[in-house]
Amino acid sequence: MPRLARFRLAAPRLVTAGALMLTALVPGSLSAVAWAADAAPTDITSQIVSGANVTLAGDAVVNLPTGTTTYNGVISGQGTLTVRAPGGSGTLVLTKDSDFTLPTARMHQAVTISAGNHPVTTVSNPDPPAVIVAAGATLQYGNGGSTGVIGHYPYSTPCYQLNEDNIEVDGTLLLPIINRNYNLGTISGSGLVSQPRFNWGTLELGGTLPFSGVIANGTGMNFDTPCSPLALPNARAVLNAGSAILSTPENYTLTLHQDFYERNYGNDINFHTTPGGLIVMTGVYSYADGGPDTAPSLSSPALNTATIAHGLNTRGINIEGARVQWGDGTTDRFFLPATSANSYINIHKNGTLAFDYDGPVTVGTPISGGIYHNSLSTPAVTAITLLPTAGNAVTFAAPENYHGPTTIGRGATLLLGTGQTGGDSSLLTGTATDSIVDNGSLVIRNTKTPVSLSQITGAGSLAQAGPARTTLTGSTAYSGATTVSGGVLALGSGAAGISASSALSLTAAGATFDISGSGNQSVRNLTGVAGSALVLGGHTLTVNTDHATTYAGTITGTGGALAKSGTGTLTLSGRSNTPGGDWQLNQGTLSLAGAQVSADGFTQASGTTLALTPTGTTAADAPLQLTGTARLSGALALTLPTGLAAGSRLTLIHSSGGQPVSGTFSGLPEGARFTSGGATLQITYKGGSGHDVVVTVGPDSTASAAAGTQLHVDSASSSTAAASSSSLRLLTLAAALVLVLALVVTLFLRRRSDGRKHRADH
Repeated sequence: MPRLARFRLAAPRLVTAGALMLTALVPGSLSAVAWAADAAPTDITSQIVSGANVTLAGDAVVNLPTGTTTYNGVISGQGTLTVRAPGGSGTLVLTKDSDFTLPTARMHQAVTISAGNHPVTTVSNPDPPAVIVAAGATLQYGNGGSTGVIGHYPYSTPCYQLNEDNIEVDGTLLLPIINRNYNLGTISGSGLVSQPRFNWGTLELGGTLPFSGVIANGTGMNFDTPCSPLALPNARAVLNAGSAILSTPENYTLTLHQDFYERNYGNDINFHTTPGGLIVMTGVYSYADGGPDTAPSLSSPALNTATIAHGLNTRGINIEGARVQWGDGTTDRFFLPATSANSYINIHKNGTLAFDYDGPVTVGTPISGGIYHNSLSTPAVTAITLLPTAGNAVTFAAPENYHGPTTIGRGATLLLGTGQTGGDSSLLTGTATDSIVDNGSLVIRNTKTPVSLSQITGAGSLAQAGPARTTLTGSTAYSGATTVSGGVLALGSGAAGISASSALSLTAAGATFDISGSGNQSVRNLTGVAGSALVLGGHTLTVNTDHATTYAGTITGTGGALAKSGTGTLTLSGRSNTPGGDWQLNQGTLSLAGAQVSADGFTQASGTTLALTPTGTTAADAPLQLTGTARLSGALALTLPTGLAAGSRLTLIHSSGGQPVSGTFSGLPEGARFTSGGATLQITYKGGSGHDVVVTVGPDSTASAAAGTQLHVDSASSSTAAASSSSLRLLTLAAALVLVLALVVTLFLRRRSDGRKHRADH
């Protein structure tokens, strides 16, 4: 452990008890006042009003008259100072620094300074206040100069001098200090601590401050430093009219629950952390159009995003190499409700920003890296994180201007765009660090602005929900589901595709998945409603299904094709037109249930099943319309339309290009007859003009048996069809043998008869 330096008052400071001693009371001259240490609080109003120097020897009180009292003297000694305003108001202005302490017997706080390269000061068991500002009274340190502070500084503390004189403010403490850093020790009370605007002194806030009032920053104020941890658990609000500087020591988390308010253009909050430090903001940085400084308020939340004259509601954020988090997972009150017109978020020096809310919030301000109001001039280099909290739904409502990873935690949702006009968003791409780690949900809702996204990984899902086009480029290895409910989700040039995504679902009419600008692609477990679309261009889309799925939309693309893989069943019920493309059934079952596919060729692998549902009896009704060759090797599953009469001819595959069929369905050779449910059928691969696959309903079928009958002929049941075919062949062979034998016998008998006749003639 690091060696610690400890400071504690070792012995009481004694002041001789006795009567009041006045060395001089000549107006304008220096005076000394001493009070007995055991005396009751003594009224020193007259000495303060007269400007006399005062030496405390106990507790003293000033009862201010109405108006402003300016004190040009110095207070010293041991004791406490209480400032009151019996008339309800009154201000005491100190123009010189005063230095007095508590009586030694009341001192008990311990100040600890850690050793090492980055020493940190902590105060434990703080002393009671040496300065008390009662309700209704105002104590002012300084009058626009650099002096007027009450303090005693016995500690060699880093960063700033720790004030031993703690203060309680139940009224108002005004701090118009110029060009000076100063500390007030431990602040308590419930009033107002306020620095007026355009006063460039800096109040250093550190330690655990039980103050429950309002802190008003007019120009510059340090909330925490790298040398002293700050805890501000009870303060009602911060009124920020200047620059609030937030910092932390190493490995320290500063959590501020307060709402920050502002009334004037030109304010900002600046975040700084040392290694391991984190700043968490759980309140709201808001415009205030009402209330006194002791209770700033906003009449309507809409004013935070409205355009207000003179930019009065403008707020700025500068994250200077800091780790910053907005929200703590217990609230959906977003820290910066604003727009790009009245706010900025600048991140410099590789600072980071995380969001942790338990409900939906909207980030209307671009995250960027420029300077002040020229925020968009330079992109930020940062990491943006949505922490894994259920309900943590963050909407980016403006184009983002940062390079780096965006991480979506489990249970969280990042929404790009509000889904409303003017609320489009985007993320930068183009550098190696521009990536999305999606372990939750990514939703794109732009209405007009196209979006390009790249390098998406993680176990989360992606949803294309807006009418504007989204293009995925580069690696897209996320493993969650992909949903298109509106607009177009496209794969761009060089895209690795979404083959790792667990499913592709097109859930609304007009929803489109487009691979025309990429290359051959693969998706898993395709589903889609009527009116949705797959646009292939000249590429092949492989659909891998591990269970039964249905796609009712269209498939288009000159030279494009669909390839079915996976052990599940893919059912198509829409129209597909891919001239020049060669469809492939490589695995599982492809069902054309009321669908019609127009392509150049079709290849069926052994062990697969092509399930066909013809909708009529003409070649134009064939489920597969080819200009090239059908290459068959697997099984056929056939569903007959209703109302078929015996002798009806159903074209299953029609080749308008005149190419003969290659191969046959397994178990169904040319001319095979098969029976199911009372329907007797015969198949030919030379139907139509000699190159169609046609099934004929036999004359012994009944309409009731044939209507709607589903016939499955696969490896398991093809033996029946094969046996029937074999029996037919055997019967045919036997009949032929009988005919041959009969012919032989007939010829033999005829020759014998002819021989006898010949001999008789001779």
